[in-house]
Amino acid sequence: MKNLMIISILFLLLTSQCKQEETVVAPQIANLIGTWRLVEPDSSYAVTLTFAYDIKNPPHDITPFLANGKSSVNTYTLRLFATLDGMISADDLVSTKVGGSPEATKAEQTYFTNLRAAVRYELTSDNNQLRLYHGGEQPHLMIYKRLK
Repeated sequence: MKNLMIISILFLLLTSQCKQEETVVAPQIANLIGTWRLVEPDSSYAVTLTFAYDIKNPPHDITPFLANGKSSVNTYTLRLFATLDGMISADDLVSTKVGGSPEATKAEQTYFTNLRAAVRYELTSDNNQLRLYHGGEQPHLMIYKRLK
C-alpha cells in the first residue's frame, strides 16, 4: 500500500509538470505582424507585404512567418524567418502568373529578387516603418510603412 501511494504521488508530480509551455515572442519580432506597404525605392505600385505567424511551426530562437502580399502585377506568398538580433531570410517565394505591362513586370521581378535576398530587418521606434536590407539590386534597402 505504501509503495502504491509513493508511485501515485510520483506520477502526479511528473504529469503535473508536463504542461505545454506557451510560446512567448519578443516584442521586436511580434511587431512585424501586420500589413506593410512598400514606400521606397519604388512606390508607384501598391506593393504590400503581410506577416503572420506560422502556427504549425512555433517560434524558438528563429521565428517563422507565413507572408504574402501584392506586387506590381501578381500576388505572392513566401516563408520568412526572423531572429531577435534583426536577421531575416526568405524562402519558397511563389506568385500568381498574371501578365502585366513591361514596366510593372520588371518592377515585380526586381522586388521579388530583393525580397528573396533579404538579410536584415529594422523597425523604427514607433513601429510604423519597416526597413528590409537585402543583397539584391540597388539600393539594397526596401522601406515599408505599416498599414495595419
